[in-house]
Amino acid sequence: MTNTAAYLKKYDLEDLHQLAVNTGVTNEEALDKDGLITEISKNLLNADVLEYAYLYSDEPALTSWQQGSKNIEDGRNLSLADVYGLYIMGFAYELLNEEDNFFIIDEVLEKFETVDTEKNREKRTAIQRQLNLIRSALHLYGVVEFKQIVHLFKKYYGMDITIDEVVDLVNRSPYVITVNNKNQEFIIDDMTDKQYEIIRNAQQKYKYYEPEFGKFIKFSNPGYIDESAAHEDLKKWVSEHLNTSVASDYELYLHVLRMVISGQKREEISGEIKNLGYQFKSKAEEDEFFELIRDVVRHTRHFQYRGKSEADIGQKTIVKEVKVGRNDPCPCGSGKKYKKCCGKAV
Repeated sequence: MTNTAAYLKKYDLEDLHQLAVNTGVTNEEALDKDGLITEISKNLLNADVLEYAYLYSDEPALTSWQQGSKNIEDGRNLSLADVYGLYIMGFAYELLNEEDNFFIIDEVLEKFETVDTEKNREKRTAIQRQLNLIRSALHLYGVVEFKQIVHLFKKYYGMDITIDEVVDLVNRSPYVITVNNKNQEFIIDDMTDKQYEIIRNAQQKYKYYEPEFGKFIKFSNPGYIDESAAHEDLKKWVSEHLNTSVASDYELYLHVLRMVISGQKREEISGEIKNLGYQFKSKAEEDEFFELIRDVVRHTRHFQYRGKSEADIGQKTIVKEVKVGRNDPCPCGSGKKYKKCCGKAV
């Protein structure tokens, strides 16, 4: 039996309380850290907890669980993105002696077939379809009004859903999403109070960005980047100038992009570029690089613009996006053709 307690000791009290809720621990607020760890460990393999994890885990986590159930080695040496939905259920952990290396516990891998039933697959499809819309909105807007989510369900899925039903869906899921009942809005995880005030105040000037459904639903993946021509130019610059023996072209590109999006100063970015193997030959060359960076920023989508970019705000004409073909698989993940699923609402 995996000694889950050894791994749970690394969690802070707030995370343990959330994990206790996810695993059905009763009177969790009255328990201290050791009590929480004991009760979470006892509940992990309960049939209802396993089913809950199956229904609500994101697609990469479910795929990792399924593959690991067939070959135990496929349940090891995974990234957090590979197991996130299982990690927040206490089914997957980071190795104690190695950062960013995760594994799914053997006892959970053995239980996959017990929950992978036709009935649960149908239930999961319906739940994930709805959660993906909410995830997309949060990853695109950061802060999103209840009424906007209701509107998106109608626009993209043709569903008449109430605010209470949306709030209930969010509260039932294991993901940490702040429900601000006072302002009637959802807030993405890890946003500070200061960030929230800045973003919310800025948002009031703008309408929500609502692309074609095929593009909108891509934002359900937290790693999705809506790349413009400027992003492609930056990707090309990175591959031609930086030391790719340190990491892959794409990993280096993401590293530089994160520095840019996080608002790091010019001298900090220049210093990191030097650390990654390239020294600008002149100030003119450095200026040219930072002109490219400004173009990337201009074409990056921001929470404060409700999913729009600076380029969108200044644009007078909107470029029509490619629509999903009626006979294509529906992007919501249902497995049906678009015309027989979300395409009905269009």
